[in-house]
Amino acid sequence: MHLQNRVTPFGEIVAISQRGVFTGNRGIIHDPATKTLLNRRWATKAWLVCSCEYKGRRRAVMAGRSWTELFFLDEAVALAAGHRPCFLCRRKAAEDRSRSQTNEPHDS
Repeated sequence: MHLQNRVTPFGEIVAISQRGVFTGNRGIIHDPATKTLLNRRWATKAWLVCSCEYKGRRRAVMAGRSWTELFFLDEAVALAAGHRPCFLCRRKAAEDRSRSQTNEPHDS
């Protein structure tokens, strides 16, 4: 049985078999004992999209009382669902997005 942790372009969180190439979070929205989602679908307004691999770090999915690991098929799905690039593991994408929203010129 698949965990309910895949995000659609419409922001819905579903249990499907597709593996995501990006991860993200909306805060703590799961019960670690059952690995099921709570009734709420976000606990913070900072919806991030992160790289699945960053400096060799690994997380156990929905294991503790920490942020709920969500997965996105690709970056377009994550952005369509309302998430923004993380400034820690995806700094260039985050800076590009920030510049595009403020109309700053891009570095050459």
